[in-house]
Amino acid sequence: MKIKPLGSKVLLKEKEAPKFFKGTSILMPETAATKEYLAYVVAVGKKVENVEIGNLIKYAKHIQTIEMEHKGENHFLIDEKDIHAIVEDD
Repeated sequence: MKIKPLGSKVLLKEKEAPKFFKGTSILMPETAATKEYLAYVVAVGKKVENVEIGNLIKYAKHIQTIEMEHKGENHFLIDEKDIHAIVEDD
């Protein structure tokens, strides 16, 4: 199944939270992990102008999402206006 977002919608896959404390081999409990609101762009609608497939983005905390399963993994749709930034490596 292929999902094509409509209009200004963006299909995202959540970036996995770190499983270990930074610089250690100590396992981080799920309750200690803070949500970063980072996700990878999987697909974009025709009206989306500022992000491309493969971008890592930072999105708004309190937004309405449409959650769905795609290729056996959890994904969600948001509107492009709810994306705050594209995250790039230094």
